[in-house]
Amino acid sequence: MNTRAYEALYIVPANLDDEAVGKNVEKYKKFIEEHGGTVEKAEKWDKRKLSYPIKGHSEGNYCLLQFSAPAKVPAELSRLFRINDEVVRGRIYLREE
Repeated sequence: MNTRAYEALYIVPANLDDEAVGKNVEKYKKFIEEHGGTVEKAEKWDKRKLSYPIKGHSEGNYCLLQFSAPAKVPAELSRLFRINDEVVRGRIYLREE
């Protein structure tokens, strides 16, 4: 199965504690692995002020996932970002190796 390298950067609400943010990162990491991908890096960045309010939030915790996966995985992951209330904003980019 052909895989490509991707990077997902998403923001979760600032009011979530570190444990909740960690569980969120693990949930998406598990999703990628269950669908034939491998996660090279999964980390939580600092809480940062957003440039403009998004869904009523002015701050958020940034999370990064770097992974390799079949082409269908990023589309499904993006859909999960949109329907999950714990994700303020999420973007997935194709990484150049």
